Amino acid sequence: MAHIISFIIGFVFGMIPFSYMLGLIRGVDLRKVGSGNIGATNLGRALGFPFFAGGFLLDALKGLIPVLLTNSLYGIGTFAGAGAILGHIFNPIFRFRGGKGVATAIGVAVALMIKSFALALGIWILVYLSTYLVSLASICFAVALPLLAIILQEGVPGDRILFIIIAVIVIFSHRSNITRLLNNKEPKTILWRPR
Repeated sequence: MAHIISFIIGFVFGMIPFSYMLGLIRGVDLRKVGSGNIGATNLGRALGFPFFAGGFLLDALKGLIPVLLTNSLYGIGTFAGAGAILGHIFNPIFRFRGGKGVATAIGVAVALMIKSFALALGIWILVYLSTYLVSLASICFAVALPLLAIILQEGVPGDRILFIIIAVIVIFSHRSNITRLLNNKEPKTILWRPR
């Protein structure tokens, strides 16, 4: 029962559309601009880096907080992490369409395996600064995280399995980006460009 409760707590956190709400504060409906995605990257494209940073941080916190909370209550934060990421990507508020899940996965990773996260973040930064393609950097991050956790033997086996599953889900949620990447049509995103 504790596993189900932890998952539900995570899912409810994951459903909170922070980036979408930040857009509405400025009169922007993210579903109608850019890629139509309600996540932080589309928010950043529409309103600039400060909004991207705010949305990204809040989306990460909705992965971090339920994991820490359920770990303290039941010692099974992995299930809350899975719930948060799935709630973000398959958000019932938006007919089961949400963000790409990377920021929320980062929050979960910080709570569960900080060393692997730090190294995977370095890979994200390197790929992004080399290409300015957020989608490619995010896919590389998602793939690197479980591989690094396995190499470093960080976290319990359930955590590593969770991040293998997350990598698959993140790649699936980026399927339209992958098509554009293969066709050399994915737009570059320079988040700190003056607006």
